[in-house]
Amino acid sequence: MYRSWSKDKQAETGVLEQASVTRDELFMRKLVDATLMKNKLWAHLSNECQDRRDHAIYVTAYDQQMPEGHGAAIAESALGRCKMSSMYSPEYMLWNGRSFEELELAESSGYTMELAEQLLDHYMVLEGKTYEFLYSVLDADRKKVLFFMKEVDL
Repeated sequence: MYRSWSKDKQAETGVLEQASVTRDELFMRKLVDATLMKNKLWAHLSNECQDRRDHAIYVTAYDQQMPEGHGAAIAESALGRCKMSSMYSPEYMLWNGRSFEELELAESSGYTMELAEQLLDHYMVLEGKTYEFLYSVLDADRKKVLFFMKEVDL
């Protein structure tokens, strides 16, 4: 269950969405930084579980909790995506200094646990290049996890 949270009121303001999902998908949903629901971006604030079975993810409007530096570019890129999948799959968005561009990678897992594992990483090294993960967005409607990243020299 996604619940809207008002920082001003310091209270829940309503249920945005309820879904019945597998444990693997629930884990992945709790790990992302934000979720795109009905073409609106929501930043994650916290997660909770009641009686070990009722799970909630508290969110606020993305523009209220936007990360510094890349926040507007992340929103623009996340809201502009349109490719759909039948299974969850990643989309890698690389910072070019001004905006994010899709980085096509050959390896693309559709397993939710592999995506969840990747959400736990801070860096990814591919073909000698190191990428730092900046932010992640779940787009449940399109079955995508967007990884926003930049190339770094370590």
